[in-house]
Amino acid sequence: MVRRLTRRRGSFAGGEGPESEPSDAAATSLPLGEEGHAADLARIAEPALASALEAIPSPAFVVRFPATILHGNVRGRTLFANEKDRVIALLRGPASPLKGPVHFPIGSAPDHAVVVIQDPEGDARTRLAAVTQRWGLTPRQSAVLALVAQGDSNRSVALRLGCSEKTVELHVSALLAKTHRANRSQLVAGFWTDLA
Repeated sequence: MVRRLTRRRGSFAGGEGPESEPSDAAATSLPLGEEGHAADLARIAEPALASALEAIPSPAFVVRFPATILHGNVRGRTLFANEKDRVIALLRGPASPLKGPVHFPIGSAPDHAVVVIQDPEGDARTRLAAVTQRWGLTPRQSAVLALVAQGDSNRSVALRLGCSEKTVELHVSALLAKTHRANRSQLVAGFWTDLA
């Protein structure tokens, strides 16, 4: 069953009168380009763009070429604040699907693009700062988590941090308890996905 919605006197209606229910026999239609839609789109475009960029798990920017950053997500702004020269060099450099930034051209504005910087190391630093605060970790727990999230074994973490394996086991147990995770795999998955 499909319905056609038309706008009459400030409310959506179908059928004969302005307050009647939509007709079941009419086809659904969401007309594009009609009067008033441009104003609605303009009003929501910037918040919609910001929401879409925040959903990207890596640093992302809207760029007007050759050298103007118009908007960035939180990860992008954080990276820019910490490594401005590097970000500028990456944004000006060639696009590469294997390494470095990936450009998503905007068809209606050929001199603009969404640019996503593939930066697992920087993304891990950003995530570590966020989960440390969100999960209420101590500095030592945060250091252990950073290495565990990279796939290091307890022995490797102990060697890198200059402590015993038993100490690392205690920190991992504390991390599991604080984050309500059942095992190490869930802890690592939470590190990469559980961000505000």
